[in-house]
Amino acid sequence: MKKEIFKGVKEIIEHILQKNAVSMEKPVTGDTLLREDIGLDSIDLVVLQIEVEDRWNIRFDPFQDDFQKIFCSIGTLCEFLERKIGEMNVR
Repeated sequence: MKKEIFKGVKEIIEHILQKNAVSMEKPVTGDTLLREDIGLDSIDLVVLQIEVEDRWNIRFDPFQDDFQKIFCSIGTLCEFLERKIGEMNVR
C-alpha cells in the first residue's frame, strides 16, 4: 500500500471524525475497519467517497465497483485507489 494514498485516506477520515466530534482511540492501520473499528455510518461513508473522488480526481462506478468490499477497511480502499489511479496513468 502506497504511503501517500494511506496518509490521504487517513486525513480524510480524521476530518470526518472531527466534524462528528469523535476521535480515533486506536492507531489506524490498513486492517482498520471503517464501520466496526472507526464507527463510520452510511452518511460518513458517502462523505468519504466524495472526498476521495475529489482528492484523487476519480469517480466510482456504482454498476461495476463493489462498495461493500471497497469501503470495508482502510486497506481495501487504498488498494482500490492504487488500481484506479494506475489505470488512469496508463490511459
